[in-house]
Amino acid sequence: MSTSTQDQWAQWLLERRHGGDLERHDSVIDALIPVRDQVLDKANPAQGEVLLDVGTGDGLIAFGALPRLGESGRIILSDVSQDLLGQCRSIAQELSVLHQCQFLEASADDLTAIENESVDVVTTRSVFIFVGAKQKAFQEFYRVLKPGGRLSMFEPINRFGYPAPPHMFGVYEGYDVTPVMEI
Repeated sequence: MSTSTQDQWAQWLLERRHGGDLERHDSVIDALIPVRDQVLDKANPAQGEVLLDVGTGDGLIAFGALPRLGESGRIILSDVSQDLLGQCRSIAQELSVLHQCQFLEASADDLTAIENESVDVVTTRSVFIFVGAKQKAFQEFYRVLKPGGRLSMFEPINRFGYPAPPHMFGVYEGYDVTPVMEI
């Protein structure tokens, strides 16, 4: 996609984050693989389930979930960026998994295109920092999740790669998020 027609987020994620340097791109992805794996391990997607990846970006989590979901599983890749969804569609075609994918242009706080209780797993990575209506987003996650469904999130909270101090574990913006961490 041409940089001049991409939205700013897509430009950054697909081009500027690594400055056009393929080696740097690969090192960024290598650094994110453990985060993806942790999100998926906590979500525990199973064969045949439906996983919604909110703020999918380049699809790192969603496409990483496919081996766990198997041939009968499905992924819903949701993002506010039409350009990033187009990139994900291209990746899905290259991987021959388009039949397992649904692409949805939507914000985390407005998932009205997804039916109630239709998703087994909701994942997000580095998304909530950009969501203004956080409570509404959580309400939407709860609405689309089937009974017994799981939510797994990763938010770096600007730690710049360092672990949080022990006294901050389970706290986000001054709020105890331990119950959310255990979902």
